[in-house]
Amino acid sequence: MPYSFAKSFIEADFDAEKFVKDLSSQCVGAEELRQQRAKIQELSDTTSALLKHNVYQNYIQFIETAKEISHLESEMYQLSQLLSEQRSLLSVLATHRKAGIVLEEDEFLQNNVLDVHSKEKEAKQKLTKLLENVEGAASLVETPGRICLYEGSLLELDPLDGTPLKRIHAYLFNDILMISSWLSNSNKRGPPKFRMQVAYDLKSLAVINVKDLGSIKLALKLLAFPDTRIFQCPTATNKKEWLDKYDQAKKSRISQESSIIINQQQPIIYKQQLVSSSLVSSDSNIVCIENEIEFNEISPDWLLETTEDLDSYIAQRHFEDAYNLFYKAKAFIASNKTSRHLREMEIALNDRAYKLISVITKEMESSADAKSLQGGGLRSARRAVRLLIQLERTAKACQLYLRLCSAALKASIKRVKREGSTVAYVKQVSAIAFSNMAEVAREFLKNFPCYTSCSSALIVWSSNELRLLASHLIKQMFVPQVSLNTLVECIVLIRSHCEQLTQVGTDFYYQWDGHIRTSLSRTLKETGEKFMEAVKIRAAEDFLKPSYFQKPHNLRKILSELDYLGIPMPEYYIKNQYWISITNNTLTFSKMYIGLLEDCLNVATHELINTIEEVLFLVLRVQVHHLQTLLHTSELDRERQLVNDNAKYLYDVVITRTLELHEAVTGYRFTNLLSLQEQLRHESFRIERKLEPTPQTSIPKYSTTEYI
Repeated sequence: MPYSFAKSFIEADFDAEKFVKDLSSQCVGAEELRQQRAKIQELSDTTSALLKHNVYQNYIQFIETAKEISHLESEMYQLSQLLSEQRSLLSVLATHRKAGIVLEEDEFLQNNVLDVHSKEKEAKQKLTKLLENVEGAASLVETPGRICLYEGSLLELDPLDGTPLKRIHAYLFNDILMISSWLSNSNKRGPPKFRMQVAYDLKSLAVINVKDLGSIKLALKLLAFPDTRIFQCPTATNKKEWLDKYDQAKKSRISQESSIIINQQQPIIYKQQLVSSSLVSSDSNIVCIENEIEFNEISPDWLLETTEDLDSYIAQRHFEDAYNLFYKAKAFIASNKTSRHLREMEIALNDRAYKLISVITKEMESSADAKSLQGGGLRSARRAVRLLIQLERTAKACQLYLRLCSAALKASIKRVKREGSTVAYVKQVSAIAFSNMAEVAREFLKNFPCYTSCSSALIVWSSNELRLLASHLIKQMFVPQVSLNTLVECIVLIRSHCEQLTQVGTDFYYQWDGHIRTSLSRTLKETGEKFMEAVKIRAAEDFLKPSYFQKPHNLRKILSELDYLGIPMPEYYIKNQYWISITNNTLTFSKMYIGLLEDCLNVATHELINTIEEVLFLVLRVQVHHLQTLLHTSELDRERQLVNDNAKYLYDVVITRTLELHEAVTGYRFTNLLSLQEQLRHESFRIERKLEPTPQTSIPKYSTTEYI
């Protein structure tokens, strides 16, 4: 730290207020305070730079460590493969040695026979103790050489729908698999009791690993004609143990049967056994050598190390290299399927392909579940999607890609802060949402260009995302604090953003309108009720006076506003530069009603047009009723003339403009409003005829007085 006071910052009892107070008391004037502030700022910049440097170094070290761990993982996997191969070779050598053992002395043979008998007796005792709690399994103990390799409880599932059926207890022996059911032991103490159901011979039994799908997880399938049964293991480790022990028992059974056949074909004479064993071993060596020579002749060097290379590529996340090598090996094996070794290698390659699919799938799932989606967006998923499609997992790739898109869209919307006006927030959220959905659609069509089923999945995904977006925006827009004008502005913005989806071949206008239809209809009705209350209040306060403007500028301003709204003021209503023979109530209502009309027509749909017409009619009817009442109750001719002018302006200008805008949007005439217009016009004409002065007829005068 370059300054003396830097050490005080790292003290345990550091108090910021006390430090600032002491520092201020030592300074004289504003200049010294600025110098101290500059020093503290410089210290802050230095500390920030050091912190960034340390973070960068730690990040580099983390990357290097990750690379080393990846290399170490691949090396450990290769060592594991080598150890497994060595173990299999040792087991084969031990089997051949047991088959070729020659007993040279009868005494040694007798000792071995005694040892075998003692081992069989001990194994029989263990087996008896193991099966003493299983009813109906006593006969299984009598088979010589039978040992239990593994046992455990499993849950039997329905083969069709995967629903749990019952608990069972299974015993895996070196020659059979026994299934037993649980007995009720609620009122007794001691170990559980079982009843033997069935015993399957390993020769006619196949145990298959079932992939996790829906409710079926950690399951094994038993195929023993004509039975097909599915059992669920409690843990993944338990499932692996069952599969490993079954493979071990199957291999042991095959090797025992082959050794029995060899022993039956060999004479039980010492010299002949010696000669035959040597011949058999030499023949087997010759056969193995011939097979090995044949395999090496038809197989290139790169094919012999394919499985190890695939494991290394997968461990190092070189997925493209792994797929290219897998495809190359599969093509070679497809053209040379005559060798048994090649068929075995094909099985090993398929296992590596399943592992590659599993690793890619887990990476995409972890990316979708991550809280922060960074590093390239959706384009970074192209690699994984392309590999899954090449590995014939198109449906899985489509599902994971759309799941990743949902997570990315959700993260983008979450980053938008709820600040400022509702219009600004809705505009930002809808712009982000619809632009991302359009980008997803374009990327999706690039990744899945020829898959119609995947295109339908995109439509379903877009529909679900639009539903979630509508649910979120409805909570922001349809609240009492948001006016109808603001709400309409938000809806128009969202519709304009929704047009981006039509550019990629999807139209969601109708679905969006359907999501907001109920809330919008309720808001329109509530707004209409508020407007009617406001019209009634202003009608009660109407003083029946012409509008007076203190300055000519004010008159010109109101006239320009009326012209902009499409309801211009006729010249014969303008008396001079200050007066208009229209009341303030009528002017206010006209501007308010035209604004309501434009807002309603901007969100008009076929489903909402009846609600909109009802709101417009009810609001206008209140004002018309007010004018009709004034026409009948006004006593002075001057007031009646003013009311009549207001009525004429309303039906000649305002209602006519309403009918024009309505017909331009809907395509038909507003019949209810037409009847209201005719009704008001009729009342106005009737009052106007009353106001006309009665003509005075002149009395003729006589020129002479002869008739008087």
